Amino acid sequence: MPYSGPRDTIVAVLVKLGIDPRERVDDSDQDVEYTACRSEEVDSYFRLYQKTLDDNERAVLCCFLLEGLNELIQEGNPFPRQSEVLTTLVDAGEVHAAELSYWANTSDPDPENWWPITTTLLSHMRQRSRRA
Repeated sequence: MPYSGPRDTIVAVLVKLGIDPRERVDDSDQDVEYTACRSEEVDSYFRLYQKTLDDNERAVLCCFLLEGLNELIQEGNPFPRQSEVLTTLVDAGEVHAAELSYWANTSDPDPENWWPITTTLLSHMRQRSRRA
């Protein structure tokens, strides 16, 4: 998985969000950076992302944001500020390159097997690269 920072950072981010980590993080969780988030909290994640300076915290929030956006797209209810969130993450450059690559993976030839966010993310990344 792209996020390789300490698990304690996930706990710290949840605390900063006002969430009791015991409700979301269990020692048996394999991919807690994806299972601890909720799509209905995307706006809170983005607000905190914009305030947070620590790279590990930003990495956790990037995971939370992309997982949340992915779920919202899958439900047919994209986040109203989706473009702004994606611009922020893409424009961070190498900081989130591995995470963005994970969600933009098209190695399966059948687009039906891609993440719901993949096509949106790829399109957004192309638009940003043309503006650079």
